[in-house]
Amino acid sequence: MQATGLPAGWEVRHSNSKNLPYYFNPQTKESRWEPPADTDSETLKHYMGQYHTSNLRADGVAQQDLGGKIRCAHLLVKHQESRRPSSWREAQITRTRDEAYDIIQNYYRRINSGTTSLGDLATTESDCPSARKRGDLYVVLDLSYLCIYEHVEKYSG
Repeated sequence: MQATGLPAGWEVRHSNSKNLPYYFNPQTKESRWEPPADTDSETLKHYMGQYHTSNLRADGVAQQDLGGKIRCAHLLVKHQESRRPSSWREAQITRTRDEAYDIIQNYYRRINSGTTSLGDLATTESDCPSARKRGDLYVVLDLSYLCIYEHVEKYSG
């Protein structure tokens, strides 16, 4: 089994009520949604991408008939001024807004060039728990709605 990147004593468990993985230390009985301090974020994101991602097609859509509905997905890049500057990948996010914006622009270019897909990037790079579902958020009931998520506003005050 692949290493998780978590500090000694910590393990990844699955919440049946929320249908999401969480972090648990059986010795101290501590549980948390964000990784503990001293986690190797790179190792953890690859572990989570391999073992805790929903079984979706390569384009990020669940294998089901949507019946004229559309499905929305996103990739969240948090920064140090985010409402909660931590995620399943990083216990403390220290990047600036400008750095987050540059990361998003790079992802946009890679997706548009066809070198990767939103779902593939979201699996390992998104700071949102939806990364486990390739960024999949929900089904929108009417095609007249457009889902736009802007988590980093470069010039907002």
